[in-house]
Amino acid sequence: MKWLIIFAFSVITLCSRLFSQIILPSVISDNMVLQQQSSIKLWGKSAPGRQIQVKTGWNKATYSTTTGNDSIWTVYVKTPEASFNAYIINIETKNDQKEIKNVLIGEVWLCSGQSNMEMPLRGVGNYQIPVENSLSDIMNSDNKYLRYFSVKKATSLFPQFNTAGIWQETNPNTAVEMSAVAFYYGQLLQQVLQVPIGLLHCSHGGSNIEAWMSPEALQDFPAIAIPESEAAIKTNIKHQTPTMLHNGMIHSIAGFAIKGAIWYQGEGNCKKPAGYPQLFKAMYTDWIKKWNCDDFPVYFCQLAPCGSRQVNTAFFREAQSEIAKTQINTAMAVLMDIGEQDNIHPSKKRPVGERLAYLALGKTYRYDKPQYESPVVGKINFSNDTASVKFIKAPYGLTTFGKELTGFEIAGEDKQFHPAKAVIKRDVVELTSAQVPKPVAVRYCFKSYAQGVLFGLNGLPVSSFRSDKWNDIIKNDYSK
Repeated sequence: MKWLIIFAFSVITLCSRLFSQIILPSVISDNMVLQQQSSIKLWGKSAPGRQIQVKTGWNKATYSTTTGNDSIWTVYVKTPEASFNAYIINIETKNDQKEIKNVLIGEVWLCSGQSNMEMPLRGVGNYQIPVENSLSDIMNSDNKYLRYFSVKKATSLFPQFNTAGIWQETNPNTAVEMSAVAFYYGQLLQQVLQVPIGLLHCSHGGSNIEAWMSPEALQDFPAIAIPESEAAIKTNIKHQTPTMLHNGMIHSIAGFAIKGAIWYQGEGNCKKPAGYPQLFKAMYTDWIKKWNCDDFPVYFCQLAPCGSRQVNTAFFREAQSEIAKTQINTAMAVLMDIGEQDNIHPSKKRPVGERLAYLALGKTYRYDKPQYESPVVGKINFSNDTASVKFIKAPYGLTTFGKELTGFEIAGEDKQFHPAKAVIKRDVVELTSAQVPKPVAVRYCFKSYAQGVLFGLNGLPVSSFRSDKWNDIIKNDYSK
């Protein structure tokens, strides 16, 4: 009997100690980068009512909090200016202690979307999809101040506290699995800003935007059904099911302080372009709440032209352009020149990442003397047999870099488009066609696949566009 009592007491003591342990989410771990000059959320689990102390190495400060009844504790710590100094964070209770080592202070960005964001620097062998110049870039990737955390792909009916993943320094052995777009983005930021850069990668191939949204974000879209049980979900499309990627991936890192986000997604929604801007806005608004901040920028990628789609993706690119025009703190990286006829995954990933970085450097970090944006259509005039398209954000003019200017079409009242002869006059393109004596509408590369050849002198391409609303897409009923 005595031994039974001793054994029972030992089990209770062991369970108590285990329950009193500090449990941290994977994203709060060795080698992490914290956003500079911010109030940073650190969180974890321990026994309810447990006193938690967090000691930060950069200012020798101690922050105290108490674990809630849900076993979760949260504390906010202040970070200094970015530097290349490595710090330690100690987290302690009466029964346990965690030490987080090699912590840097710098700039942190969320990198999310579907397969074009997920695509690793090494390429994808199963589908014979390469990344241009990948081996050279991998071998030259060594940079302990560019760090990367990749959220393991997961779907869930319910928000998850944790995710599998580790923070890694960039080197040839780790770069092979990094998102190529995120790598090129972070590499240029680090080079220009000369501070540590942290990249939170969270993407899933084949996903649609609804899967990345929380139930709260989808409340104004009653036509989108939120699953209530596993039985209601087809196993092979969980990553396309509303809320499933938010719950399984985003929720576990939401709140880890970031400067902003880059987003490369849309292939999964290109059949319903009309409702996409509203979904994007709802997701973005919800992210702001989840990260508990006033605002942060989201820079996103235009879908590159591709001829293998069943719908005209120019309509989707038009919807994406509308986001950039109407939603604050957003901007679009134009990709009209890198598309491939039979491949929705362009191999040119360096221009994608770097164009996103140009937007961040120009808009967020105020390196705004260089012309960092693509030219945008301004005013269109029709006079007799000529259509004139004036472009804004093209202070130094337009160019084709010596190629023939193709892709423009004009139409008269009969709504029949014909190829136009195009002439550049600094920041204006004048269009004529013998088949259209009196033009009333202009289109440029408004097809699923077209190679854009019109650029600003900064080398950034002009997006596809149209001046008309003929053959308009049928409005979807997301909100009905």
